[in-house]
Amino acid sequence: MLLELSNLSASYGAVRAVQGVSLAMQAGEAVTIVGANGAGKSTTLKSISGLVRPQGGAIRFEGEELVGRPAYRIAELGIAHVPEGRRVFPDLTVRENLNLGAYSKRAKGERAASMAQVFDLFPRLRERATQRAGTLSGGEQQMLAIGRGLMLRPKLIMLDEPSLGLAPIMVEAAYAGIEAIHRQGVAILLVEQNLQLALSFADRGYVLENGRVALEGPARDLLENPTIKASYLGM
Repeated sequence: MLLELSNLSASYGAVRAVQGVSLAMQAGEAVTIVGANGAGKSTTLKSISGLVRPQGGAIRFEGEELVGRPAYRIAELGIAHVPEGRRVFPDLTVRENLNLGAYSKRAKGERAASMAQVFDLFPRLRERATQRAGTLSGGEQQMLAIGRGLMLRPKLIMLDEPSLGLAPIMVEAAYAGIEAIHRQGVAILLVEQNLQLALSFADRGYVLENGRVALEGPARDLLENPTIKASYLGM
C-alpha cells in the first residue's frame, strides 16, 4: 500500500473539518476526493502533507507513519503537494520557481533531468523560462505549480483544485499534463470540485460530505450512481 489513512480527524480550532476519514491507494494509482465546498477535501490533503496536524487517526506512506512529522520531512519521503490557488512566487522566474521544488537531496541530483521533463510536459513553461511567474496567465501558473511539484521527483503528487478559475482550454492543457504524469507511473491524489472531470480521470473516488466519507468506489461506478447524479451533476 502506498498511502493509507485510518480514521483521520482534523480541526481548525473548534471546527471539526475531517471526521474519521479512511482511504487507501496503491503505487501508481489515480484517486480523487470530491465533494462540495467545506466537505474536508483540502484539509485531508493538508493533513497528509503535514500542513495541518491531525487530532486523531493515522496516516501511513509506504508503511511509515506521517502524523507528527514536519512538512519538509514528509515531502522528502516523496509526497508533493500542489495547493489550491497555485501559490507560485510571483517575483521569481519560471525557472527559479521550478528549482525551488527540487530542494531535497535526491531531487537536487536530478534537477536538470526533472527540468527537461517539466518543459516537455508543459512547453509553454520552456517558452517562458525567464519570465516572472506573476506575469503568467492563471493556466500557466497552474502548469508551473504542477511542474514545481514534479521537481521533487515524487512517488505521489497531490493536486488541490487544479481546474479552479481556469478557462476551458487551459483546463484541457493542465489535465493533459496530469494524465501524462500518471502514465509515467506517479500516483495522483486529486481534489477537484468538478466532479465530472475528476471521476472521468481517476481510477477510484471518495465522496466527502461534512468531513466524512459518504461514498467510495471505482470512478466509473460513482459517475453512474443516482445519488451522485442528483446531488452533484444535476441529473
